[in-house]
Amino acid sequence: MWATLDFEASGLSGQSYPIEVGYSLPDGSANSLLINPLTAGDPWQHWDEYAELEIHQISRQKLHNEGLQVVDVCHHLNAVLGKYERVFCDSQWDLFWLGRLYHAAHMRPSFTLTEVGLWLLQENGIDRAHFQQIMAELGPVQHRAESDAKQIRLAITQLTE
Repeated sequence: MWATLDFEASGLSGQSYPIEVGYSLPDGSANSLLINPLTAGDPWQHWDEYAELEIHQISRQKLHNEGLQVVDVCHHLNAVLGKYERVFCDSQWDLFWLGRLYHAAHMRPSFTLTEVGLWLLQENGIDRAHFQQIMAELGPVQHRAESDAKQIRLAITQLTE
Protein backbone atom coordinates (compact mmCIF):
# COMPACT_ATOMS: atom_id res chain seq x y z
CA MET A 1 0.00 0.00 0.00
CA TRP A 2 1.35 3.38 -0.99
CA ALA A 3 0.33 7.02 -1.15
CA THR A 4 1.54 10.03 -3.13
CA LEU A 5 2.47 13.50 -1.91
CA ASP A 6 3.11 16.80 -3.64
CA PHE A 7 4.14 20.27 -2.50
CA GLU A 8 3.64 23.74 -3.86
CA ALA A 9 6.29 26.19 -2.72
CA SER A 10 7.26 29.84 -2.45
CA GLY A 11 9.67 29.40 -5.34
CA LEU A 12 12.38 27.15 -6.72
CA SER A 13 15.50 28.06 -4.78
CA GLY A 14 17.37 26.95 -1.71
CA GLN A 15 15.53 29.67 0.22
CA SER A 16 12.07 28.46 -0.83
CA TYR A 17 9.67 26.72 1.52
CA PRO A 18 6.48 24.68 1.27
CA ILE A 19 3.20 26.59 1.14
CA GLU A 20 0.80 23.75 0.31
CA VAL A 21 1.00 19.98 0.69
CA GLY A 22 -1.38 17.47 -0.84
CA TYR A 23 -1.65 13.72 -0.86
CA SER A 24 -3.59 10.96 -2.56
CA LEU A 25 -4.41 7.67 -0.81
CA PRO A 26 -5.03 4.15 -2.14
CA ASP A 27 -8.81 4.44 -1.63
CA GLY A 28 -8.90 7.42 -3.98
CA SER A 29 -9.35 10.02 -1.27
CA ALA A 30 -7.11 13.06 -1.33
CA ASN A 31 -6.55 16.23 0.64
CA SER A 32 -4.43 19.36 0.71
CA LEU A 33 -3.35 21.75 3.43
CA LEU A 34 -2.16 25.33 3.13
CA ILE A 35 0.85 26.14 5.31
CA ASN A 36 1.23 29.47 7.11
CA PRO A 37 4.91 30.49 6.72
CA LEU A 38 4.67 32.83 9.72
CA THR A 39 4.37 29.78 12.00
CA ALA A 40 7.79 28.34 11.09
CA GLY A 41 10.18 28.65 14.05
CA ASP A 42 12.28 31.06 12.03
CA PRO A 43 9.58 32.55 9.75
CA TRP A 44 10.13 31.84 6.11
CA GLN A 45 10.61 34.99 4.03
CA HIS A 46 11.55 34.08 0.43
CA TRP A 47 8.76 34.77 -2.06
CA ASP A 48 8.89 34.40 -5.83
CA GLU A 49 6.13 36.50 -7.40
CA TYR A 50 6.45 34.56 -10.65
CA ALA A 51 5.60 31.33 -8.77
CA GLU A 52 2.54 32.99 -7.25
CA LEU A 53 1.25 34.63 -10.41
CA GLU A 54 2.19 32.06 -13.04
CA ILE A 55 2.33 28.70 -11.25
CA HIS A 56 0.32 28.01 -8.08
CA GLN A 57 -1.65 31.27 -7.76
CA ILE A 58 -1.62 31.13 -3.95
CA SER A 59 -1.04 34.52 -2.36
CA ARG A 60 0.92 35.22 0.79
CA GLN A 61 -2.22 36.78 2.26
CA LYS A 62 -4.19 33.58 1.64
CA LEU A 63 -1.49 31.60 3.45
CA HIS A 64 -1.51 34.01 6.39
CA ASN A 65 -5.31 33.91 6.63
CA GLU A 66 -6.05 30.26 5.83
CA GLY A 67 -2.79 28.37 6.31
CA LEU A 68 -2.31 25.93 9.16
CA GLN A 69 0.54 26.04 11.62
CA VAL A 70 3.64 24.15 10.51
CA VAL A 71 3.48 21.79 13.48
CA ASP A 72 -0.21 20.99 12.84
CA VAL A 73 0.54 20.13 9.21
CA CYS A 74 3.31 17.75 10.32
CA HIS A 75 1.06 16.07 12.89
CA HIS A 76 -1.64 15.64 10.24
CA LEU A 77 0.77 14.16 7.68
CA ASN A 78 2.23 11.77 10.26
CA ALA A 79 -1.23 10.58 11.29
CA VAL A 80 -2.42 10.03 7.71
CA LEU A 81 0.72 8.91 5.86
CA GLY A 82 2.54 7.04 8.63
CA LYS A 83 0.54 3.87 7.94
CA TYR A 84 1.78 3.45 4.35
CA GLU A 85 4.81 1.40 3.31
CA ARG A 86 5.82 4.02 0.80
CA VAL A 87 4.92 7.60 0.00
CA PHE A 88 5.95 8.79 -3.46
CA CYS A 89 6.69 12.23 -4.85
CA ASP A 90 7.69 13.21 -8.37
CA SER A 91 10.56 15.59 -7.65
CA GLN A 92 13.68 15.99 -5.55
CA TRP A 93 12.23 19.40 -4.63
CA ASP A 94 9.45 17.63 -2.70
CA LEU A 95 12.09 15.88 -0.60
CA PHE A 96 13.71 19.26 0.08
CA TRP A 97 10.41 20.89 1.11
CA LEU A 98 9.45 17.95 3.32
CA GLY A 99 12.76 18.43 5.12
CA ARG A 100 12.17 22.18 5.50
CA LEU A 101 8.66 21.60 6.84
CA TYR A 102 9.64 19.05 9.48
CA HIS A 103 12.78 20.95 10.45
CA ALA A 104 10.69 24.06 11.11
CA ALA A 105 8.32 22.01 13.29
CA HIS A 106 11.20 20.29 15.15
CA MET A 107 9.66 16.97 14.17
CA ARG A 108 10.40 13.91 12.05
CA PRO A 109 8.08 12.37 9.48
CA SER A 110 6.59 9.00 10.41
CA PHE A 111 6.85 7.95 6.76
CA THR A 112 9.56 7.69 4.13
CA LEU A 113 9.16 9.90 1.08
CA THR A 114 10.65 8.39 -2.09
CA GLU A 115 11.18 10.09 -5.44
CA VAL A 116 9.17 7.97 -7.87
CA GLY A 117 11.67 8.02 -10.73
CA LEU A 118 14.33 6.31 -8.65
CA TRP A 119 11.87 3.71 -7.31
CA LEU A 120 10.41 2.91 -10.73
CA LEU A 121 13.88 2.27 -12.13
CA GLN A 122 15.18 0.22 -9.19
CA GLU A 123 12.05 -1.81 -8.49
CA ASN A 124 10.39 -2.05 -11.90
CA GLY A 125 13.04 -1.28 -14.51
CA ILE A 126 10.96 1.66 -15.77
CA ASP A 127 12.87 4.83 -16.59
CA ARG A 128 11.81 8.30 -15.48
CA ALA A 129 11.15 9.39 -19.06
CA HIS A 130 8.37 6.81 -19.31
CA PHE A 131 6.82 8.14 -16.08
CA GLN A 132 7.02 11.69 -17.45
CA GLN A 133 5.39 10.56 -20.70
CA ILE A 134 2.46 9.05 -18.78
CA MET A 135 2.16 12.23 -16.68
CA ALA A 136 2.03 14.31 -19.89
CA GLU A 137 -0.63 12.02 -21.38
CA LEU A 138 -2.77 12.59 -18.28
CA GLY A 139 -2.75 16.33 -19.04
CA PRO A 140 -0.94 19.35 -17.64
CA VAL A 141 -0.39 19.42 -13.90
CA GLN A 142 -2.56 21.97 -12.13
CA HIS A 143 0.23 23.14 -9.78
CA ARG A 144 -2.03 22.59 -6.80
CA ALA A 145 -0.81 19.96 -4.40
CA GLU A 146 -3.89 17.74 -4.15
CA SER A 147 -4.60 17.49 -7.88
CA ASP A 148 -0.92 16.94 -8.66
CA ALA A 149 -0.70 14.17 -6.03
CA LYS A 150 -3.71 12.49 -7.68
CA GLN A 151 -2.07 12.72 -11.10
CA ILE A 152 1.15 11.19 -9.76
CA ARG A 153 -0.92 8.32 -8.30
CA LEU A 154 -2.66 7.74 -11.64
CA ALA A 155 0.65 7.69 -13.53
CA ILE A 156 2.24 5.21 -11.10
CA THR A 157 -0.84 3.00 -11.27
CA GLN A 158 -0.75 2.93 -15.06
CA LEU A 159 2.91 1.99 -15.05
CA THR A 160 2.78 -0.72 -12.39
CA GLU A 161 -0.51 -2.55 -12.97
